[in-house]
Amino acid sequence: MVPHCAAGDLKLTTEFGLLAVSPGEIVVIPRGIRFSVSLAHAAARGYVLEVFQGHFTLPDLGPIGANGLANPRDFLYPTACFEEREVHFTVMHKFQGELFAAIQNFSPFNVVAWHGNYAPYKYDLSNFCPMNAVSFDHPDPSIFTVLTVPSQTPGG
Repeated sequence: MVPHCAAGDLKLTTEFGLLAVSPGEIVVIPRGIRFSVSLAHAAARGYVLEVFQGHFTLPDLGPIGANGLANPRDFLYPTACFEEREVHFTVMHKFQGELFAAIQNFSPFNVVAWHGNYAPYKYDLSNFCPMNAVSFDHPDPSIFTVLTVPSQTPGG
């Protein structure tokens, strides 16, 4: 998700905790993670991208070395938080292109702890270190890639 610059902040509640996302930041929510979005203002705009195969990864840096493009340490995970409420929630699931609703009488955000790296994260685009050499030619546009989803087909 990418909030539009004039739309203001978003508050994402996930099974892993809270993420406040401001304009100029991107957030990635992996497949299967339950989340809700709260708006800071009455309306919001932005972009949403759904990936149907693979996962977002950092691009290979190749000859750039370790200090270019997006640095792994700048990706931030949610602040731990859980809800212990008994209210009716409608949880929407997508399976094979169809949406399904499940009603439950407890919060889907009741996870107390988690371990691993399959979790939502955000990245502040102002931390991106672009590389460019325009003395006689422009490099490939992939030099501005923050995250990529590699194809399962080599060269595809």
